[in-house]
Amino acid sequence: MRTIGRAIALLTSVASTMALAACAEDVEQQHEKGEQLGYVLSRPIATTNAGTGLGVATDAEKLSARLYPGAFLAGPDAQLLPNPDLVTATPVPQDPTVVNYVINEQASYSDEQPVVCDDFLLTQAAGSRSDLFGSDMPLFNQVAGIDCAPGAKQFTVHFNPGFGQRYRELFTPGTVLPSHTVAQAAEVQDVVGAIDSQDEQALQQLGQAWQDTFNVATTDPSTVPTHGPYRISARGEKGDLELQANTHYAGSKPQESPIYVWPNDADIKSLVEAKQLRVADLGSTADLEADGLKEPDFRVDKDQSGRVDTFGLDTAGMFSDVEMRRAFNGCVDRQAMVQRVSTELNLETKATGLRMLPATHPLAAQLQETSDAQMTMNMERAGQWLGGQTVRVGYLDAVPRYAAMVDELAKSCQKAGVTIEPVPLTVESYGQLGTDYDVILTTRPAFGRNSSTNENGTSSVGEVKKVEAELYQDMTSIPLSTEPRVVAVDQYMANVSDNGGDAGLSWNMDRWVQRSTPVEPSTGSDEDAEAPANAI
Repeated sequence: MRTIGRAIALLTSVASTMALAACAEDVEQQHEKGEQLGYVLSRPIATTNAGTGLGVATDAEKLSARLYPGAFLAGPDAQLLPNPDLVTATPVPQDPTVVNYVINEQASYSDEQPVVCDDFLLTQAAGSRSDLFGSDMPLFNQVAGIDCAPGAKQFTVHFNPGFGQRYRELFTPGTVLPSHTVAQAAEVQDVVGAIDSQDEQALQQLGQAWQDTFNVATTDPSTVPTHGPYRISARGEKGDLELQANTHYAGSKPQESPIYVWPNDADIKSLVEAKQLRVADLGSTADLEADGLKEPDFRVDKDQSGRVDTFGLDTAGMFSDVEMRRAFNGCVDRQAMVQRVSTELNLETKATGLRMLPATHPLAAQLQETSDAQMTMNMERAGQWLGGQTVRVGYLDAVPRYAAMVDELAKSCQKAGVTIEPVPLTVESYGQLGTDYDVILTTRPAFGRNSSTNENGTSSVGEVKKVEAELYQDMTSIPLSTEPRVVAVDQYMANVSDNGGDAGLSWNMDRWVQRSTPVEPSTGSDEDAEAPANAI
């Protein structure tokens, strides 16, 4: 069986033949070359906090899905699975704006501190004060407040009038974090008191600590506790992270430990040759065969996810006037972007004008007319409102297709007299919308967004059409095209299935298993191991 145990045996054999040269340094070098369960992500590894703007940009949920599981987990078919290992949510029948939560009595962090309502309250505070916390969790705009007694194992969420139906989209993976650790870093003794009293100074300190504590480059991630099945035990010199089983996790023990997670700039070819790569989430198809990711050693799947490449607009600044937002939409040539990405990166994607539903949704075909109408270009309007102006468009430069898409935007908008200034961003200098750029290009699902509506993807076609029209009129964001997905899985790996949302392949990482014989694609997942333990 291809396991870490086999790797240890191999290292022992090698060490015995090199006894004269053996020393601590040599042993470490041999360990680095041994077989490992390696997992490469498609973006840089920057933070384990999936609720920050940087976390959204770098797909932090793919790293944190099983470090900090959410109240509900999005499965491979977009179904929502309750996570009683963490918390149970129960809406109040008589009042749809009230939801009661009970935290699992056994839920604790890897430092043995209990998971308490303070952690959830801090998440809500962060989502409500993006100015202080640098957050990107807009659905918390629907929440009026949370009743939480410090250290309690239960709490109540109160929604604003007319909301509450989408409670399952709150407290997503990578956003319920250890408030005691944040409080210590912020030098704030009472998190609940600071939030309830709206102590601005304390909130500023909490906001900064909430961002800095989970930055893997500035804070040793092995010192930050987690409540999921894994914890981070070490960070390598090349930005890779070693995940070990969290012995204090309330649920079942992970099938595999350790797992080594690598950033997008990892040398895939070298990892494959050294048998240190088992799963890869890729940003392009350009070098698959050259990197050794080919049949039969790896199963390679190319698809489109439920996420959409989207322009977020500075609605408090340059695009505060809805007419300016509509004008900008008028010079966006989505078809040109799709063609460019297909030609240069060999990635299949599809233009879309929908905000509530991805083009892959079963109801999307019934809304094609709506989608087409919302993608209509209007150069005259663009020139009238934006002609002669410069629009700064930010994007994470580690995502290959982003630069091509912004370049196509520059070409199409130039025809309306609008200058597009590309602003490539890095993890170290991501900037802020409204200050460093007027538009930001990111990839996101409708899940947890569009906070002006109580409807979601489970609503009827009629309701979806109505909300799509409302969102189009408001136009705080501009959808562009579906996210192309390319994943490669070692033929000996079972239970690895993709998720169309932010978690990607990581949604059930603790159920992954290395087999002793090749796994057939049709039986790549065992029914009893597809979902995280206790999920239903």
